[in-house]
Amino acid sequence: MANRNKRIGVVVLLSFLLTSTVFAQGAGAEWKSLNQQLMDLYRTGNYDRAETVAKKALEVAEKNADPEHPDVAKSLENMAALYRATIRQQEAEKLEHRAARIRAISAIS
Repeated sequence: MANRNKRIGVVVLLSFLLTSTVFAQGAGAEWKSLNQQLMDLYRTGNYDRAETVAKKALEVAEKNADPEHPDVAKSLENMAALYRATIRQQEAEKLEHRAARIRAISAIS
């Protein structure tokens, strides 16, 4: 019984450490690449394609990082800027509020 509990403890600890490492690393290389594409598309005024890429970048950030990670906030801010450029103020404000909550939580941590 003691060995079983010890093994369970080790598994839980390893799981926690691996999860913490993933969260600390952020959203990753795919996310960075998508954000670069997004910026290029935004600069050239290709807003329809930029929106598709922005949504994918947010999806990748939420999948690969903690939901309260600054990379998620950055993705939300990028989408908000895109929505503001396309006169979608209400949608932009919702994303900005969510990003601000994440930034506030990150500042406390």
